[in-house]
Amino acid sequence: MAWTIGGWHRADCRHQAAEQAPAWGCVAGPFPAAARRARRRAHKEVISVPRARGSGVGGGGDGEPDDGPGGGPLQRLRQPVAGGKRRRFRFWIDYQAFSSAGSAELIERALVAVGGVRAGGPPKLDAATGAKRDDGVYGYMHMDSWDLLWSVTAKAALAADLLRHHQMLAIVPGLLAVSRKTTLVRSLRDMFGDAAWGIVPRSYKLPDELDEWGQWVADNPGADTGMWMLKNNKQRGTGLRLVRTSEAFTACFETVSRPDLPPGMRLYRWYLAQQYITRPMLIDGRKFGVRVWVLVSDVAPLRLYIHGRGLVLFSSHRYDSELVAGADGSGPAPGHVTNYAQNENGDVWSLEQLAGHVGARAFSKLWADMCRGAAMAFAAALPRCAEVMEGVRPPAHSCFQFFGLDFLVDAAARPWLLEVNATPSMKVEHEDAGVAALIGAQKWPAVRDMVALVGISPQRFEEGAAGSRGAPDRSTPAYALEELRRRGGFVPLLHLLPHPAASTTPEAAAAAGLLRPLPWSRADRVLRDWCKGSREYQAAAAEVPALGGEAALVAA
Repeated sequence: MAWTIGGWHRADCRHQAAEQAPAWGCVAGPFPAAARRARRRAHKEVISVPRARGSGVGGGGDGEPDDGPGGGPLQRLRQPVAGGKRRRFRFWIDYQAFSSAGSAELIERALVAVGGVRAGGPPKLDAATGAKRDDGVYGYMHMDSWDLLWSVTAKAALAADLLRHHQMLAIVPGLLAVSRKTTLVRSLRDMFGDAAWGIVPRSYKLPDELDEWGQWVADNPGADTGMWMLKNNKQRGTGLRLVRTSEAFTACFETVSRPDLPPGMRLYRWYLAQQYITRPMLIDGRKFGVRVWVLVSDVAPLRLYIHGRGLVLFSSHRYDSELVAGADGSGPAPGHVTNYAQNENGDVWSLEQLAGHVGARAFSKLWADMCRGAAMAFAAALPRCAEVMEGVRPPAHSCFQFFGLDFLVDAAARPWLLEVNATPSMKVEHEDAGVAALIGAQKWPAVRDMVALVGISPQRFEEGAAGSRGAPDRSTPAYALEELRRRGGFVPLLHLLPHPAASTTPEAAAAAGLLRPLPWSRADRVLRDWCKGSREYQAAAAEVPALGGEAALVAA
């Protein structure tokens, strides 16, 4: 019997597109790489979104009230007018690739608000029958039909090395290095060694690290919490199994068949064993997770932000550490899972409500720790990201990505990074109208501010198509300052990344406690030096948005 292990092998493009194997990344196109590169020219782009600031929690700034998902006075997102005619750009959203019809609803609304026109992307469901569309028309198949493509990683990656000079892609090739459960753990461990276990719970790749896992358990009986979560790369809180240590080494050998595999071939069911946090912080006896949104606005040089809005998602059941398996035995007992998809119409809080519950000082520390964990995760992804970007070579400054990060908070108020979601749902849905409004009030400012910060506008695409004359150099501190002033509720994280001076060479990286150097460029070093000396940057970085925006600084 043949066996295939769901591990770190490179998948071909078809496998990646199906997101069935945890491959690092793959792009493809109908033209040879040399021919594709010949079509590219160096270019620079200009931003036309007016300067505006938010309150630090997603407010509109300049006296503008927060806009709900139903609309509002999106003053800083108004589209330019030329000769009395409204200017437009074309966007394509691959709705068929998202988990639900509403997953990108707010994205479309924000793009329309700044002059976008939907150029394609069939709806997920047929209008007449309500059935899922199966014609498989995706943006990468229609490269001449759009200026901006919003899609899932696997589909967007197929367009990355075919981008025209004016186009933008809402993924950064190579950041699969953190957006899968297995790759997140490997990236952190490869960069930080055992220090990674201060960011994510201790984890072992299966079955490759089975012996190492068993040895650690044998050597550290006092550190073993007694329970492990077995994971695969499924989303929406599915594909999990909680087991006691005594059962774990048997359960990890479970296999599964699949219709597309050759006869007799099976896959290991579990890719990762992760130590379970058995003492989570509880509110009213229930476990909760925190969802925050992180934006990578560029990687040349890297610019990284976290939004001040977020969601606190509660389990619908009380937490019971003794109740391990669910009723059917196929997954954890309900009280252990906080994912919204598994707790639809459950209780949801804002970060402000969480801050009010735990107190200002405790929340300040929690916020600082979440910011640090997010920054370290993306720093760990940089070596692989640089490799992929070098192979793909999209036009300069054409890629950005919006992520959803999930943290679990333990009883000591310490956050643990569990997942980096590359395509966070922007759906606003709840049977309670008040809770739905709360969800919209958190998600909408994050999306709106993302569009403003990245500078998406008709003029940007026009100047990209016309050439680089008159466009700003987007790799300079001057441009970073413009971006900072458009950030709305985003808080910058550059100061938390390892500095290029202490991490670029193997010797410097080792002295800083890193296991490998980081591929910083000269532009990264100049930008980071600017961050250290800019009072405006330092003030922005010190905000704790849930405690009142600019006036709330991280507690000493």
